[in-house]
Amino acid sequence: MWSYLDGRREAIGRVFKRDDLRGLWPEELDAGLAELAGRCFMEQVGAGRVAVGHDARLGSPELAEAFCRGLESAGGTVRWLGLCSSEQVYFMTGRHGDELVAGAMVTASHNPAEYNGIKLVRSGALPFMGAELQELRRRMEAACELREGDDCREEFAQHLLSLVPLPPAVAGQRPLRVVVAAGNGVGAWAFRPLGERLAGCGVELHYLDETPDGHFPHGVPNPLLPAYNERLGAEVRRLGADLGIGFDGDADRAGFVDGDGQSVQASQILAMVALDRLERRGASGPRPVILRNLCCSRLLDELFGRRDDVELVETPVGHGQIKRLMRHPAFAGRVLAAGEHSGHYFYPEFYSVDSGMLTALTLLRHLLALSRRGRTLADELSEWRRRFLWSGERNYRLADAAQVRQALARMRGFAQGEPGRHLLAVRPCASLDGLPLVAEDDGGATLAPDVKVCVSSPDGGGWWLVLRPSGNEPVLRLNVEVWDGSRERLDALVAAAERVIRGEE
Repeated sequence: MWSYLDGRREAIGRVFKRDDLRGLWPEELDAGLAELAGRCFMEQVGAGRVAVGHDARLGSPELAEAFCRGLESAGGTVRWLGLCSSEQVYFMTGRHGDELVAGAMVTASHNPAEYNGIKLVRSGALPFMGAELQELRRRMEAACELREGDDCREEFAQHLLSLVPLPPAVAGQRPLRVVVAAGNGVGAWAFRPLGERLAGCGVELHYLDETPDGHFPHGVPNPLLPAYNERLGAEVRRLGADLGIGFDGDADRAGFVDGDGQSVQASQILAMVALDRLERRGASGPRPVILRNLCCSRLLDELFGRRDDVELVETPVGHGQIKRLMRHPAFAGRVLAAGEHSGHYFYPEFYSVDSGMLTALTLLRHLLALSRRGRTLADELSEWRRRFLWSGERNYRLADAAQVRQALARMRGFAQGEPGRHLLAVRPCASLDGLPLVAEDDGGATLAPDVKVCVSSPDGGGWWLVLRPSGNEPVLRLNVEVWDGSRERLDALVAAAERVIRGEE
């Protein structure tokens, strides 16, 4: 399970030799291991000052700096010698034994260039070897053991069920069969105590890829990836399940598939959550707010945009943006629900942060009610799926940031002159102390380079597209939706947008 720590312990065993530490750099002896060695060495020799030097090998300065960080983290101080010979380290610890408790020289001596190491001495240039060296190894290996955690899962499960209580099972009612996919992340581990409580509510759980494994043998757990949802959908069909829940690696996002194994769009989940909460909320209190980012479906506009009893607000992409908005005095106490197209769902009663598991409970409660009426999730979604067609998020890698900016600039002219066209941008909102919202692009200041083009047809149909850059690499992300049920129009729009991105028109 903890392959990195296992590998670290193995590396420690390989680099400890008869008289010093020696190993391949950086495959065996890297900066992390050197820092650990410095910390454990300082703890072993006691408080004081240590002379540290290094030779001319390529990795020696980095390893020496890391060793010093380890010394200082354990309360030691460093007398930095820098580039020097081993005997100069010996000289300093011998000549200044009243000042220095030890010395360390980063070197692999006569070994080939791909090696490096650490030679250690005590005050007075006394060799640090034999039993002392083995004690250092023991300390370093012990430092690789995980500390025992304070398991909060039971308390967490109890709290979530207090927020979304599920009714007890009905005698004679077929259990709701659910597949929980973790993708070898922490999802199953975190969800299991909650799942054990659901048995009494008529929910039968099955787990897929539940063992945490950072190699992710079946691919990265990400509900936005088609392959992840296809694997979950196949397991749902195999078991004849009613629902599939797929968590991402750290289990704060959740994706869902219905009993046919078909993915459910995050916007559709947000719509169901908001409808459920609006119905349970009643008519009292201030006008509720629903926050959704600019890549969410037009479905939300049609369900909530024309209602007088709810306010629909469009935000930039980014869970941090939504969390800030939820806490702003203009919205605090009014947020009904919030979500993103990526599978983040936010709840004011859950500290205004995201919870895929709270979303799963809300959906399970809804499905239990549906099943008692003889309906399925696919039945509920059929009309929404017929009308609103989404491209999914598509990624395009460009050569550099300049090409990304040029493509975004070209996209601002997309569908220029077409009736019903609106160009939207991420703009600072004065009434929210400059926090960003999505609004008409009037050519003024923007807070993000994201481009959204919307076109509404007189017949009630239309489409939108969003092109936005990744925050950390030269990649553009494209989302397109049509709401007239035309797959041909969707495909044509995606193809046209790709030509704009590539600069072909």
